[in-house]
Amino acid sequence: MSTARNSRKSTALLTATFCGTLLLAGSLPASAADRVSQTESAESTASNPCKRQNYRKVVYTFYRGPERVLLRCGTDSWGYNHIVGHGRWSKSFKNKIEDTLFKGVQTSTGVYHRYPKPTGCHRPIKNFKVVFNQGPYSGDHGSTSPQGIITAVEEYTFAASAETGGTAKC
Repeated sequence: MSTARNSRKSTALLTATFCGTLLLAGSLPASAADRVSQTESAESTASNPCKRQNYRKVVYTFYRGPERVLLRCGTDSWGYNHIVGHGRWSKSFKNKIEDTLFKGVQTSTGVYHRYPKPTGCHRPIKNFKVVFNQGPYSGDHGSTSPQGIITAVEEYTFAASAETGGTAKC
């Protein structure tokens, strides 16, 4: 009987505490409510450094030897916002960009792969590709220079055949 009474007391106390918290939260002065929303805004900006930022803002600077490769906020079609928009961004993804630019292999102008393309009759390898433009961004008549990273993606690379210029047939 005493256990049932204690259980009812603790339930009543929990309910009263919860309701009191709700009442208190509803009666916050405007300045306190503003502080709460400012804190939430600061946290969401910390997780997305491009929130409410101009597309020119530099989010990260990577290095290819002495050469700087910038990652700008960009738009839906290039830069940080493009990468995030395709669900690719994480700390691991950032590290892969850094590693690919620093140690990777240039496969064409502004295109780097983490590993060299396989040769001969090797099976495809999972690779990482970073595409960037060291020239000006043409969307604003060149005032953003260099444009920086356009995209980064994990992909499979195939062995090239010398005869066809395409995939090796084995």
